[in-house]
Amino acid sequence: MIIKAKQLPLCTIGIYTAYFISKMILKKHLVFKTLFLVVIMGNYASVFGQSRSKLKEISGYVTYNDSPIENANVIVKNTGVKTTTNKKGYYKIKAAEKEIIEFSSVGMKPVEIMVEDVTKRLNIAMVDELNELGEVVLKTNKKKNSYREEEESTITTSYGKINKKSVSYGRIKKIRGKELTVQGTSLIETLSGIVKYLSIEKGRVRIVPNLSISSPEESLAIWDIDGTVYEYPPNLAVGDIDKVTVLKSVSATTKYGMRGSGGVIVVRTIGVKSKKQKKRKKKKGKQNGYGNGAVPYTSVESKTPFLTTLDTISDHETLSKFFQGLSSNYLETPDFYLDVSKYFKTEKNNDSISLQVLSDAQDIFKNDPEALKAIAYTYQERGLHQKAVDVYTKLVELRPSYAQSYRDLANAYTENKQYKKAWNMYLQYLREGNYILEEGIEKVVYSEMAFLYTLKKGAAGIKENSEIKGLGLQNSKSDIRLVFEWDTSEAEFAIEFVDPQSRAFNFEHSQEKDSNRIMDEKQRGYSSNEFYLYDLTEGNWFINITYLGNKKDKPSYVKASVYRNWGKINQTKEVKLFKLKRKNYKMGLLKLNSKLPNSEY
Repeated sequence: MIIKAKQLPLCTIGIYTAYFISKMILKKHLVFKTLFLVVIMGNYASVFGQSRSKLKEISGYVTYNDSPIENANVIVKNTGVKTTTNKKGYYKIKAAEKEIIEFSSVGMKPVEIMVEDVTKRLNIAMVDELNELGEVVLKTNKKKNSYREEEESTITTSYGKINKKSVSYGRIKKIRGKELTVQGTSLIETLSGIVKYLSIEKGRVRIVPNLSISSPEESLAIWDIDGTVYEYPPNLAVGDIDKVTVLKSVSATTKYGMRGSGGVIVVRTIGVKSKKQKKRKKKKGKQNGYGNGAVPYTSVESKTPFLTTLDTISDHETLSKFFQGLSSNYLETPDFYLDVSKYFKTEKNNDSISLQVLSDAQDIFKNDPEALKAIAYTYQERGLHQKAVDVYTKLVELRPSYAQSYRDLANAYTENKQYKKAWNMYLQYLREGNYILEEGIEKVVYSEMAFLYTLKKGAAGIKENSEIKGLGLQNSKSDIRLVFEWDTSEAEFAIEFVDPQSRAFNFEHSQEKDSNRIMDEKQRGYSSNEFYLYDLTEGNWFINITYLGNKKDKPSYVKASVYRNWGKINQTKEVKLFKLKRKNYKMGLLKLNSKLPNSEY
């Protein structure tokens, strides 16, 4: 369900090539060879010096549980540049784009952040290295049958109970929490002494053979933690673990559907039983209708002071003048313009002023790719496709090395029914060295290229070649295709999918839980993910989000594109934009049902 996600620099390849050629040609001329290497090393040093010529000042605070950390180390890796935080946890350092800043402190998990073109502020919240589930190792008991299967007749999972007698083949292994000890580096390593992994791939484990050539991630194991399903295990104190159950066989994992095809590792905590017992004692109350304890997104929105002031003005001309006088104070605050634009449209029903505010913002922040993204999202939500195309065209100019730039413009062209330009832009995406049929943004691009290839081949002027011959709509039988995009790679959040049976699946985008993905996003330049939902006829699906911040004092914007009847002639699309500001608060984004023409929450 979840679609997740190197090469040597050209200068390096050139150095190696030149070196080997020189070694062959100048083998008999040691002096010339030596001089040649000196020149090469000099050029390399020059290139290195140039790479740090455009330094930018980056500052912020380093904290732990909202308290400042003094003397935390802040290092620009591979440069020798370093500093430490003061008593307030504050630091200031200079680094170049693409360099990596490492934050470390005794007893804390190190944090590595890649510098981007927009990086100015990095507020780092560190976590205790010893309190993570990812830092456990199991000491194997040498006694025979120490980890034999238990005699219990049923196994409790998030998808209900599984009768052991119904499992026709494959072993079910159970491990008691008391057998776990805190001293390792990951839960994967912890269980490796008991569970036989076939391989470990990018932080995920394979416990069953790969049965899919086109979608290898489908045969990787998932984690069922107290009723919520994850691709990667979340942080959890080892002492809280009651037991771990490993399900390998098809008959044991069938209730999980395709997501369980790679096996399931079920983790139950000590407190989960007592919580269930307390719930049973409580009287059944009315459900809030938002799924899994989330409150609706609109209920956590609050008006800023300048919007409250605008409420007191009814005359449109006076409103416009008041905004113009106020805007000069917010020339570095994109969300001010987005808030005011939304206000004029929804509260004052004045599209003219609303669009003028967006136009002003587009000009003021013409060199700010994150602000432009949020503006483009707004245009797409309103169905103003040509305006979105104009903004995404500018983003390609600003960020030609970002894979997301080409995909976004191609997608905007498709929305604007400029199919030929859309296809050419996807081809440009490939010519820039990007791929399809991989992970992360590649899956999104594959899906959208397959849509054009299958349904818009003539309009897009697509010519057959070996590169695109295998394109096909792999998930066209799904009820919903969801694409989430966010304006900044620093945005951290957890998206929760709750199905009609109240079973949950989580995708967490955070430095703490999935730093490898975020590093990959920055290296290749993308900030999106796609998901597919099935069985909407059985009831409501709820999509919730918990915002975790973005390392700077600005809100984040998340765009959700909801495709119904994906890949069919009657396909529809709806775009919704969410401004995330309030941290650690679960908000309901979407409620999806087969009976609803549009998504609601």
